[in-house]
Amino acid sequence: MAVAVVQASLLVPGCRSLKDKRAVVKGLVERARNRFNASVAEVGAQDLLQRAVLGASLVANDRRFLAAEAEALLGYLAGCPDVQVIDRQVEIL
Repeated sequence: MAVAVVQASLLVPGCRSLKDKRAVVKGLVERARNRFNASVAEVGAQDLLQRAVLGASLVANDRRFLAAEAEALLGYLAGCPDVQVIDRQVEIL
């Protein structure tokens, strides 16, 4: 069994309030959970207006498949028009 831990720092431009930011981030988290069957949550920068840090974990038997899914998740986040990925980290345990 292998576990992938993914962390992505995001810029959420155009938000004028924390409520706006949380609406964008919440929708993104839900879509990522459903699409990748992963555990995804906002894990940092909750009080910053245009920043968010998402954390995700994925579990699989095959490390190569897991690495590909982690990259696909990061690619999905990078392709979302509402956010920009500033930094990303992937650790496979």
